[in-house]
Order: sequence, then C-alpha cells, then structure tokens
Amino acid sequence: MEHNHPLRRATWVWPMDFYLMHNTYAQFRRDFRLARVPPKAPFYVTADQCYRMYVNGRYVGRGPARGFQFSWPFDEYDLAPYLVRGHNWISIEAYNSAISTFQYLHQGAAGMLCAGLWGKTRILSGPEWQMRAGPAHRRDTARLSMQINFQEHVDARLDDQSWIRSARAPAGWPELKRTMPFGVMPWHDLEARGIPNLGSEVLVYQRTCAAATGRCGEGYGDWHNPTQGMYYTERERLRWRPAPAGRATKRGLVVTLPVAGVGRLAAVSVDLGQLAFGTLLVEVDGAAGGEIVDFFHAEGLEADGSPIMADKWSACGASMTARLTLRKGRTQYEFFQPIGHRYLVAIARDARRPLRLRLAYRETVYPMAIRGRFESDDATLSDIYRISVRTQRVCAMDSYVDTPWREQAQWWGDARVQVQNTFHLCGDTRLLVRGVRSLARQDVPNGLTYGHTPTIAHNCILPDFSLIWVLTIWDYYWQTGDLGLFVEQWPRIERLLGYFTGEGRGRNGLLRYDPRYWLFLDWSTIYKEGTPAVYNLWYLLALEKLAALAGAAGMTAARGRLRRMYAEQKRLCLAAFWDGRKRLFRDGLAPDGKPVPLHSIHTQTLAILCGLRKADHARMAEARLLPYLKGRRVPGALPSSYWVTYVYGAMNDLGYGREVARHIRTMWAPMIPWGGTWETFDGTVGNSTCSHAWAAHPIYHLVGTLGGVTQADAAWRRIRFAPVLDLKETGRVRVAVPTPRGLIRAAWERGRDGTHVRLALPKGVGAAVRLPGVRGGTVTGRHEWLVG
Repeated sequence: MEHNHPLRRATWVWPMDFYLMHNTYAQFRRDFRLARVPPKAPFYVTADQCYRMYVNGRYVGRGPARGFQFSWPFDEYDLAPYLVRGHNWISIEAYNSAISTFQYLHQGAAGMLCAGLWGKTRILSGPEWQMRAGPAHRRDTARLSMQINFQEHVDARLDDQSWIRSARAPAGWPELKRTMPFGVMPWHDLEARGIPNLGSEVLVYQRTCAAATGRCGEGYGDWHNPTQGMYYTERERLRWRPAPAGRATKRGLVVTLPVAGVGRLAAVSVDLGQLAFGTLLVEVDGAAGGEIVDFFHAEGLEADGSPIMADKWSACGASMTARLTLRKGRTQYEFFQPIGHRYLVAIARDARRPLRLRLAYRETVYPMAIRGRFESDDATLSDIYRISVRTQRVCAMDSYVDTPWREQAQWWGDARVQVQNTFHLCGDTRLLVRGVRSLARQDVPNGLTYGHTPTIAHNCILPDFSLIWVLTIWDYYWQTGDLGLFVEQWPRIERLLGYFTGEGRGRNGLLRYDPRYWLFLDWSTIYKEGTPAVYNLWYLLALEKLAALAGAAGMTAARGRLRRMYAEQKRLCLAAFWDGRKRLFRDGLAPDGKPVPLHSIHTQTLAILCGLRKADHARMAEARLLPYLKGRRVPGALPSSYWVTYVYGAMNDLGYGREVARHIRTMWAPMIPWGGTWETFDGTVGNSTCSHAWAAHPIYHLVGTLGGVTQADAAWRRIRFAPVLDLKETGRVRVAVPTPRGLIRAAWERGRDGTHVRLALPKGVGAAVRLPGVRGGTVTGRHEWLVG
C-alpha cells in the first residue's frame, strides 16, 4: 500500500479482548455531520475476519475478499450516493469466528479499520467510534459445516439492528475498547482486493411449497444445532401438505404461520426460484415475544415438500440453519452469515399468535457482465445452459468456490473449469489472477500448493491440483496473450517443480503416489497407487505448457531445461504406460513395478490431450471414449461430472462434437429440475450438491460443439469454426463468445433449402472453417454459407 494512503491514519479497533473471542459479532457506529455532500466520497474499509457496512441505514457492501493477514485485503466504496446534507451515520458489523476454516486462517486477533477523507471531513476508525460486542448472538452454536463458520442464533429482544436503521445514535454502549495502530501484527500491510465488490441485489422468494405442524423435539429451545435436532427428533413425525399460497410483494414473499402453541411448531417451505448465495432478510409481525423461528436452507425438497436433509455424518456435517428469537410486535433482521440455497424452511416454535413472515434474500455474488450466450430451439439444451450459467454465478464470490452451500472453498481443480466458464460468459480474468496468487501464498515447505486457500485443511494438499495451478497460468496466457502472470509466478513455479523433480519422484523416474498427500485425480475408481498414469500425464502436460510459456517470454535457459524435462517425462510415460498389444495406455504401474491391467477413459483422454501416439488417437477414442459417450458399458473407471470436461475437449478436437452434445443432453437433463449442476452424476442431493460449478462446463462445450466456436490460438487470434449441424433434436443455434478482441457471433438454422450458417468475427480474429461441402480455409470478418 502507498505511504500516504488514508488507511494509514486510521486505527484498528475491536470492542473486546481477543482471548474472549469465539464466534463473535462486533458492532461499530460513527455519527457525523456534513455541510454539503461531496461529489465523490471514497471510503476504505476492512475487518478481520469480515464486515458488513451500512450508511444512513442503507446497505453498502460486505467484505473483504479472503486473504492472508500479512497483506490483508481492504475494500473501497464511493459513499457519496448514500450521504445527505446534515446528519449521517455509518454502521459496520464485523465478525470473527476465532477459528480457522476452509477460507480463513485465524491469527489470534480481530479488528476493524476504515478511513474516509473528504475535504475537512475525516472519518477514521478509532476510539471515538461507538462499539460493542453484539449482545444478541449466542456464541456456543454448531458449525454450519466442517468447512465454514458457525450457525447464527439471534435473540432480537436484545438487538433488532435498530442501531443500523435509526438516525438516533445508540446509548448505553460499553466503554471497553481495544485500539491498535496501523501496521500492527498480524496486519503488517494491506492490499486492495483487486476484484469488484460483491453485488447486493435483493431477491424475493417466489412461492410456498408445503406446510406442516407438530410437536417440537426435546430440548428444542436450547439446541445448539437445530438442523440435527430436527433431523433426529422431528422430521419423521411431521406430515407435510400443500401450503397456502404466499403473497408476493416487492420487499418479499409474505407467508402466515398459524398458531401452534407452546412446545409445538408450524413450518412452511418456500422456493426462491433459483439457486442463490447471500443473506436472509426477515420481517415478522404479530409476535408475543420469545417465539423461536428456525430457518433451514436446502438445495432441494423431497416429494412431499419437506427439505432434503443429511445426517451429521454426511455432507461434511452440513447444518445450514439460522435461528431467530422474536421480540414483541415486529422483528426486522438481516442475518450476517451468507448461505447458498434455493429452498428455505421456516419453522416457528411456541407461537401463541399467527405470525406473518416477509422473506427476501440479498444475493452477494461476483458481478459478471455477461455477454456470452447459447440459444437453441432445443429446450433441453437451453435449460442445461441456463442452469450451468446459474451455477457458475453462485459459485463465484470473492473467489471461485466449489459450492455456495456447505463449503465455499476455493478448490483449484474446480476453478480451472470455472475459469473457462467465465471466459465464455464475460472474459473477466480477475478472479483467476487473484486465485493464482492466493494459491501461491500458502504452500508446503517442499513447494506444493494446497488444494484450496486460505485454509486450515492440511489434509487437502493435492499434488495433481498443484499441476492444475500451473495449467491455469497457461490458461490466463491462452486467454489474454499476457505473459506477466507467468513471469511473476516463475520463482514460485520453480519451487513447485522442485517437488516433482525430487521427493515426488520414484526410483523409476516417474511421479509416485505420495501417501502424505491426497492424490485426487477424480471422484472415481481411477488407479491412484504406485505410479499412476493420469498423474504423470498431468505433469507431462504442465511441462509442455511451461516450456511454451518460457519460450514466449524469451526465457531461453528455462525453456531449454523445461523442454529437456518434458522429453524425458514423455519417454518415461511411453515406455511405462503404452500397451502395444491393446494399443491403449495403461493406468499405471503397481508398487512392485508391474503394469496395471487397466486402460481407463481418463488415461486415454489425457494421452490424447498430451498428443502422445497421435496415429493411435482414433483407436483410443473408439475403444474407450466413444462407447462411453454413446452410453455403452466401458471397462474401468468412469469420469465424474467434473472430469468429463476433459473427455469432451479431447473428443471435440477429434471431430466427435455430435457425440459430446448428445452426451451432455443425456447426462445433464436430470439436473434441470434442480436448477443447478450436480457434484456427481448420481444425483444424491443432500450428501453431494446441485450447485457445483465444476460441472457447469456445458457453458463452453455447447458453444464449442453446436456453436462450433473453439479457440485455436493465444488471445483468440484464431478460432476453429466447425459447428455440429446434424443433431436431430436441434434445428437452430445462436452463440456469442466474448474475447479480448471483441465478441464472436455465430448462428445456424435449418431450412427447406439447407442449413444457413453465419459467422461474425471481430477485427484481428481469423477462423479455420470446417463445414460440410465448403472448401476449407481461413476467413475474417462476416460470412454466410448455405450448407446442403
């Protein structure tokens, strides 16, 4: 951070001593007057762990982006649109779990820091701010899941957030305050987040689904985990029926829960209409005071309208519940912890009067300016594209995450798929760059990256994801033509290569299974012991791309060394894994060095992508990949909904785009009613998820097959245009692909006289055209063809 930045004049503040922290909410308020509203009012703010800010009662934003304390991220807002002449107030709620998670590393400290300098007005965090520990939050609550923070249990009788909404400054807040100068450890320095602030659109629940009444489970008033209380003591006794319709308003869906009585409950499930990630906004009218309302967040409902639930041993202990104890009359509350879901179940307990609930949801996802598209007269394919886009949206926050529901972790194998999705939707590279740098910052002493960062999960070190980290640096170059990220990360790449050229290598010279780490490869039965072929082929592909990057960057010595490493790895792979009798690649060598008698789809796919034995690619595809795409039985491991993206890429390159499109249609159609793409093909929603963007790759595979647009050179200087025109279910397709050079548009439609094909290329982009009956060649600009 620059030396004269306004935040350097501010003071870190926290309302309590750190040794008292656990699942702690802190509240900060500053009232001030303005003689006039400045045209611009830049305001800088951060908190460890996180914050949410309002100005004059209006929501502004939340943050910061996940990061590391030695250079902690901060956010910037222009507050001018929120300010008025005269009296103003800023309200900030901060949170610190006091534990490390899959997205945060706790360093034994917490604080809030902010600054705004507008002429003579100075708004700097310091002892003059009012602050207190939130009095309404119960601290001994269960985790939302093993990967994220704690459930939020709030007693609105003690705090209804009026300190945020009211112009009157609160009174009676305690004087105990902790202040710390800028630069104090662990926050030695700060850095701008480098990505846009998250969105804040308020979504309204669309409809009621089902309702139930019954007796509360034993000890319900003191449950530290209402999800498990409901799972074990209530759900089997409840009988769900269709719910009375709610009333839609601009501020939320209004539903009424009937009188249940003391010790009893009334529940209703409602549908947001789409998967979303953010925070729940609740208004409840008619309370006597002391009633409990639990809010259970689910991705799916059972056939009777009740929520799909997992026991505490499944789905990483997912218990996505919030609890609100009502004040008398009206309670207004916006929960702090963001949770991904589609369906909400509101369960009112001890209600002696009817309760009227107004339910809405503030979505806080990465703001993508989507320009890419896929349109088809095939409703199934259009819906597959739609749910893929929606899943991608809710899995992009301050980083790419695997799912917004139970985990919210920046898994980098998932991220590689999401990067391509983003490139085909808006071309934005900022989440990719931030993620590459984040992965580089947390490492094993031998150079390996963690599978996601920041993280406490030392069991989530995946050597294959370290190689995928390298490949995403190539992906950035391939998208942009910019070598800057590679040059910046080259010292870190060299340290990573030290593992693969040293302790990660076996006596045979190939990469070996290292029992200290999790060799993921895929959610499948792919061979992972001894010397796995898939692992070694990932390494070969990484070396190939690194050599190309070094050459493009003019790093002659590094290029020469990488090419020699590549040549040796290629020689070893061919000698160890090629089965000349079957003309297929084996899945590896057993610990005793003997060949493994398995020849999986995964291994053939990566061998094709690595360009090994090109003369045998057709044989490899026809023996394993093509039968799989056609739904036939194939021996060995089958790819997951994630890994199949690499199968699709290889097969489209080989000219099997029709089969790829048909496979997508078959495998993704069951996902459509759920509104998102599944973590696994078996569809066990509740244990796995239906909001996993590693399976949202139909976004680019539909564009590349039916749309025919496939990138063929760095920075999209060249593309291959080879649309699949004869999928019988489809008679019309239109696509758009954003590129650094402009928007590529392509379309085709079958008519009585043939198929009309159109292609529009921005300046600087050439296309190698492959159309039936059309002479091949490279075109630029706009073209139309009539294909018989």
